[in-house]
Amino acid sequence: EAAYLARFDGGLMGLVGAWCEGKSFSELCEMVDLFEGTIIRGIRRLSELLDELKSAAKAIGNEELFQKFEEGCQLIRRDIVFASSLYVEI
Repeated sequence: EAAYLARFDGGLMGLVGAWCEGKSFSELCEMVDLFEGTIIRGIRRLSELLDELKSAAKAIGNEELFQKFEEGCQLIRRDIVFASSLYVEI
């Protein structure tokens, strides 16, 4: 069972968890060997996924699930990752 579980890679899960706990972007960059843009893109795509999940939860009438996804959105949408850019339109 341990070998089976070891095959799975959490990817950016630990990084996103640290971001949600309030770590700074520079602290995130020190945690992994990735380009800054890759980190930002991953967190932004997660935000887009959460928006879709919120819509689905609302469509099925599950307010509790909707609120959980909304809380997730609020935790990740902060600081430099969601700052306006001259090159990227939000």
